[in-house]
Amino acid sequence: MTATVLITGARAPVAQDLARACRAAGYGVHLADSAPSHAARALRPRFAVHRLPPPRHDFGAFRQAMRDLIETIGPDQIIPTCEEVFWLAEAAQRDSYADRLFAPDLEQLRRLHSKAEFPAFAAGLGIAAPETWVLEDPAEAAGLSQPLSGLVLKPEFSRFGTFARVGPSVEEIARLRSGPACRWVAQQRIRGEEYCSWAALRDGRVTAFVAYRPRRRQGRGAAFMIEAVASPALRRISEQIGAATGMTGHLSFDIIVDAAGVAWPIECNPRAVSGLHLLDARADLARALVAGAPCAEPVAGTLRHMGPAMALLGVPAALREGRLDELAADRRVSRDVIDREGRGAVTLGCLVDAAGFAFQALRLARSPAGATTADIEWDGEPMP
Repeated sequence: MTATVLITGARAPVAQDLARACRAAGYGVHLADSAPSHAARALRPRFAVHRLPPPRHDFGAFRQAMRDLIETIGPDQIIPTCEEVFWLAEAAQRDSYADRLFAPDLEQLRRLHSKAEFPAFAAGLGIAAPETWVLEDPAEAAGLSQPLSGLVLKPEFSRFGTFARVGPSVEEIARLRSGPACRWVAQQRIRGEEYCSWAALRDGRVTAFVAYRPRRRQGRGAAFMIEAVASPALRRISEQIGAATGMTGHLSFDIIVDAAGVAWPIECNPRAVSGLHLLDARADLARALVAGAPCAEPVAGTLRHMGPAMALLGVPAALREGRLDELAADRRVSRDVIDREGRGAVTLGCLVDAAGFAFQALRLARSPAGATTADIEWDGEPMP
């Protein structure tokens, strides 16, 4: 019998690639999200895309909609891709479908997601982890024995590096907001080369893995071109965490490799990230998540890019820096992961989605990146 897979977070290109992979593996595929997800709706052959209430704003309605959807389509596996994973983990426990969810429970997710809890957890497993101090107020950083130039300040629960301050000044710290619902951490600053990783785990075993470096990015934000690397050391971190937790789900890291070659995971994200694109929506990617089958890693040096961001961000930056030839050379050996079919419709849908989030950012007085998660993010608060 063909398995049916429900993939949530349809707004995300990684969800769209997972849908392609599941179709290639012969699975029945449905997508769902609380955002319009025009790019997902533009995929051809067409996928069923279901609209959900926003879990952060109406968890009760979200739970009911999920129960109804599960009853209607009968998914064998539910795969979150974005921060809705936290809300789904709690809903799945309460509504008895946790055995079908590609994610651990909320307690486990919190330990991984928290920038206060994860470093201590990793260090306890013998993994190199930056020394971390939990602060009730960012101003407390000035009283630490570590000089400010050797610290990174960030909220305990945050994303996209939006609020991170590297080597902050006293004046910068004074401008940071604090509050009872917003603890901060001061983390030892690790210097070296930045890498990222993504892994799929089944019962603590790594079934798919990608290590990569951001090749091109806008400032400190997400990369729009990535390059696969071969790194057993980075894979071992995922294997150690998997063995310690026995978890099923996504496991992603931001990692700094220092001059001595030591790999320091500085943040953990228990969700899908762009490294997944390096597996090119292959059928074995889907089987790794759904059936726990092994998936081959991408060849080191493989380049993949996000076409719309490359055009809107990469080209202007290359023109300013006089590096257009270099960008063009990378583009020739890379492949667009947004519109793999080359029809243009998915790219257009992606631009429409981006415009919608930009409008929300203006309305909510948030960053464009922050607007993309405003309805699904979770910052450790009690679930309603």
